[in-house]
Amino acid sequence: MMSSAVKILHDNVSLFVDRMVARLTIAMPAYARLDGPSVRASVEGFTRDILVAVETGSSEKLAARMRENSAERVAQGLSLSEYMNALFMSAPVCRELVRELGPRNDPSLARGIEQLETRLHEITAMAASIFTEAAAKQLRSKNRELNRLNQELAAREKALTAEGMKIGKALASANEFNARVIESLASGILVTQADTSKISLFSQRMEAISDLAAEDVLGRRAQDALAPLQGIDHALIHQTVVSTGRFPLTKIQITSAKGRKRTVFVRAQRLYSQDGDVEGAVVVVDDVSERELLIDSFSRYVSRDLVTRLLARNEPLGLEGERRVCTVLFADIRGFTRIAEHIPPEALHRLLNDYLHVMVESIVEHGGFIDKFVGDKVMALFTGPRSHAESAFSAIAAARTIHLRLGAQNASRIAGGDAPIEVGIGINTGEMVVGNVGDQRRMDFTAIGDAVNVADRLQSLAKGSETLIGSQTAELVRGRATLKDHGSHQVKGREGAVQVFGIESIADEGAE
Repeated sequence: MMSSAVKILHDNVSLFVDRMVARLTIAMPAYARLDGPSVRASVEGFTRDILVAVETGSSEKLAARMRENSAERVAQGLSLSEYMNALFMSAPVCRELVRELGPRNDPSLARGIEQLETRLHEITAMAASIFTEAAAKQLRSKNRELNRLNQELAAREKALTAEGMKIGKALASANEFNARVIESLASGILVTQADTSKISLFSQRMEAISDLAAEDVLGRRAQDALAPLQGIDHALIHQTVVSTGRFPLTKIQITSAKGRKRTVFVRAQRLYSQDGDVEGAVVVVDDVSERELLIDSFSRYVSRDLVTRLLARNEPLGLEGERRVCTVLFADIRGFTRIAEHIPPEALHRLLNDYLHVMVESIVEHGGFIDKFVGDKVMALFTGPRSHAESAFSAIAAARTIHLRLGAQNASRIAGGDAPIEVGIGINTGEMVVGNVGDQRRMDFTAIGDAVNVADRLQSLAKGSETLIGSQTAELVRGRATLKDHGSHQVKGREGAVQVFGIESIADEGAE
């Protein structure tokens, strides 16, 4: 029988795949450089085969996929540690997802999670064995090829001087090829000597990342040559690599020689000579500034979780919508027209910015995201993997925070002779369609439906510093909030009456 934990994972494969792809591409540069659709298809196929293995106990199909995938990853140059790190991510993502979507205080869910993680660890061990076999097979193939080349070389050495000249030319061509390969890499490459830490290689990509010219740094001690590059402690990297063999993948913020801010992944390995001696350190730098900037920029408009999920998808955004139960909040300043009539436009602009700052901070702190601003009116949505009750409670908690912060702001406004800002808030929960509306050339992410319209009408009914909620929201937060029944009200544009509730007090957010 399928456990509750496995059923939750089975019913939310798409969400699990979104999170796994996002974590892989953000945390592991090796996967970020792979073809996006291929990574997503691989993760989704793995997930479905793992579910079949967990549910049926048969791992034949999963093993076949592992053999195919391992051969592909080995051919792409991934190491066993990189492959295993990717697999190890699956257990915590499963655990987080099941805990978010599963019922609270359910002992069977905890047992299900434990059983699922145990099975995932068994599958991971099997994957390690299969990957090792694939790597060994490739190594044997390369060794056979190397032996064949060695035999050819031995035969050619008999041609004495003429053949020696040909070999010399071939070696020169190989060195030139290696140099071209290094310069074509998306990563910046820096090589330093073990004993002197002088720079012996500085790729073109490294020049672009650091804003330093290779001719100005080659042959100089790294600590001196890289001094204009702030944020990278190369002395520490060099010492760590020479003494321990590697510098682990680290995400850091740097400032280039021209003052440009960048976000980079840095890792380093020992460089060995032909005799096996430690010759130096190879430092690899991956610039991920554009991705970080994209996430930070769009997080100003929608939740960071939504941005990460969108970046993990491989198809373009369309106009399709998704039916979902959400809690929507509308807020509007009371008497805004009268206020605007009596103050200059510059003062009105400052007032709106102060007000919207309070709104955005309060809503985001409680897990919501701003859908839109319409003048002084704010629309926000509370949804996601949390339960409907948690989303509804987060919305009323955000409303309380808004009133408290505006109250504190009003004290200074009144002391300065300005009119206070009073906001009416309406909150409602219900089924609505969430998605993009508009045209392929201009879209707007929003929610539409009767539940949204009711929330707006409740906002219109609310007095200054008052929050009114609909019946479904009231049912979801009952027990965590003290409510006052305002009876049924007929609202504009709707035939049926709406049951309205006020909020007298709410419990702390951590309480059940």
